[in-house]
Amino acid sequence: MIRTITIVGGFLGAGKTTLLLTAARRLAARGYRVGLITNDQGADLVDTSLAQQADIPVTEVAGGCFCCRFPDLLVGLQRLIDVADPHIILAEPVGSCTDLIATVLRPLVSFYGEHYRLAPLTVLHDATRNLDAFAPDVRYLHDRQLAEAELILLNKCDLLPNDAAPPLGQLARDYPQAHLLAISAKSGAGVDGWLDIVLGQESRNPEALLIDYERYAQAEAALGWLNARGLVRADEAFGAAAWTEDLLTALAQACANLQASIAHIKALVTMPDATLKASIAQAASPIMWDLTNEQAQTISLEFTLNVRVNAPPQLLEQVVHQTLERVKPQPSARYYFTHFECFSPLPPQPTHRIETPVASPMRLY
Repeated sequence: MIRTITIVGGFLGAGKTTLLLTAARRLAARGYRVGLITNDQGADLVDTSLAQQADIPVTEVAGGCFCCRFPDLLVGLQRLIDVADPHIILAEPVGSCTDLIATVLRPLVSFYGEHYRLAPLTVLHDATRNLDAFAPDVRYLHDRQLAEAELILLNKCDLLPNDAAPPLGQLARDYPQAHLLAISAKSGAGVDGWLDIVLGQESRNPEALLIDYERYAQAEAALGWLNARGLVRADEAFGAAAWTEDLLTALAQACANLQASIAHIKALVTMPDATLKASIAQAASPIMWDLTNEQAQTISLEFTLNVRVNAPPQLLEQVVHQTLERVKPQPSARYYFTHFECFSPLPPQPTHRIETPVASPMRLY
């Protein structure tokens, strides 16, 4: 069986995980078996845990982007095949990754084309995202992500002010190579139309992206990257949702005070009888809940925290420690880390980079 791989790129906080979980449910309703591969520069991903909570077969490629961990991507694909035998594999590269045509899609077609068909490369763009406060190299990275897209999905249009029109016209002028669709990953609006395209077409195998790898590396180095897992324990019961909201709000405020632009902050909170997941994609945005339970009371919980901001790792680490201390549910409460890593990504070093288009006939389904 030739399996379809659908890669969805896009900047941090664009809503890729929400889109892929929505897509997985829609595809399952159509009778397809689906698997998901998540990806990160570090370990302990909120996204992986969220997929597991949704009972979607998932595997994780950690320690670098798909392009730099291509052998691990192959292992992950095989693991999904062994466990779930999927018709369709949804793959979510790191939100700071680009040049996917030359370093991921084209190597898969070149070396494993008899096993996989590659859907058109999709890049998700947050209609509410303002990158003006980020470093110029980060804005360059975001531009290069959109510049190689075969499909651009304009997400979160439903969150724009009532008098604001989705910027489809500007995107069409800036990125004429891409087919554009407006969607809401949260509500599912437009998702079925996108799935019809990726199920019915293959990647057209476009020219390799023109990209300055030095600027690409500088863009990733500008971002502080924190993945942590830990425990909170208190002597008296407290509201888990309120604690989660306090944590994200306080982190966003601390970043704003330091003029450290937020790419995303995600928290997954688990207790024996409830799971919560919330995120903030930028300082001015409200908290978005994927899973919540306002009634959940507990004396202990486990949390997974993923934070990506335009700040040095040392500063980000300090902010997270201070914030967790500040939002303790009671003065006597304690928090403990079971995993903690904070860093800036290393320069990208792709396993393969194939610039010449590979002959691959279009198949329509």
